[in-house]
Amino acid sequence: MDLNDSDHLEHREREILEYVIRNFIITANPIASRKLVEKHHLNISSATVRNVMNSLEKKGYLDHQHTSSGRIPTEKGYRLYVNSLMRISQLSKSDWAALQAWEQTLTPNLNEAVQGATRMLSRLTNLLVVVLTPQFANAILKKIELIDLSSTRLLIVLTIESGLAKTVTMEVESGLHPDELDNIARVLNERLSGLSLSEITKHIDEALADAREKDKTGLIRIFIDSADDLFEDKQFRRFHFGGVEYIAMQPEFNDLNNLKSIIEFVEDDDLIIHLFDGAARSNEVNVRIGKENKIQQIEHCSVVSANYAIGNVTGTIGLVGPTRMNYPRLINLIDQFANRFQSHTTS
Repeated sequence: MDLNDSDHLEHREREILEYVIRNFIITANPIASRKLVEKHHLNISSATVRNVMNSLEKKGYLDHQHTSSGRIPTEKGYRLYVNSLMRISQLSKSDWAALQAWEQTLTPNLNEAVQGATRMLSRLTNLLVVVLTPQFANAILKKIELIDLSSTRLLIVLTIESGLAKTVTMEVESGLHPDELDNIARVLNERLSGLSLSEITKHIDEALADAREKDKTGLIRIFIDSADDLFEDKQFRRFHFGGVEYIAMQPEFNDLNNLKSIIEFVEDDDLIIHLFDGAARSNEVNVRIGKENKIQQIEHCSVVSANYAIGNVTGTIGLVGPTRMNYPRLINLIDQFANRFQSHTTS
């Protein structure tokens, strides 16, 4: 959101705006000029603060719910705060301890890592957490493993170059001898390893054409016929979310309409993917406030997100909550999670 030059704020206006926002983030209650002077030991009168608040309201940075009530921040006020007023806070000892505890549980299994991050972040923030797994279209296949689960079930393990793995269970007509599985796996790896998943999806038929003719088990044909399910990007594109039970405890969601909207958002896969796919593709934490999200169901919310890279693929980790969120802490927290997520999974 661009700020007009005509709305340039003087030092005192910026100071009062920061105090109002910091207070509202903590209490969720409007603050009056007298209370602001008392709480922050300001060396100016409450009448002066009230005049500054009136100026900030006219410029669109503050609002009031009732004529006699204190002021609350607007989306424009939050945007200025995030852009130039706030100071990124240091994480607390408990935040660091939780971050390190989560890091110790990380495994190369992508789904397990994502689920762990979702659970930990939702507990730390009391907000809705969404973690999108990387877009794998350009990921390079490293290895295919075939594991016999039963006479009719086969576990397929696909590992990409970064070390992440995806598992798929496939139904087969009859059990295969271990030597047959080893032979099929060898053929698949010879023909497909080193190719991107999108290349495999497009060209698997020609890559395995002669092998299919020689294969008496029928498994090669099943791989060709199931290529879209096994290798296509949308089959890999997954997200995990948590914290709905926590976000419902936020005062803003005492309004049943707000709570209903966030539940509608959570239940719509396309909205979730659209929201985070639209985030800036950079190494910086991205903050979108209220209507900046351009999704009606969460126009009363803010989103703090960051991308994490695993090899040549990128995923996103994000928080969704009321615009009255602790931006200085959450921006640092998301950044730390994203950095540790990618550094561990690529090590």
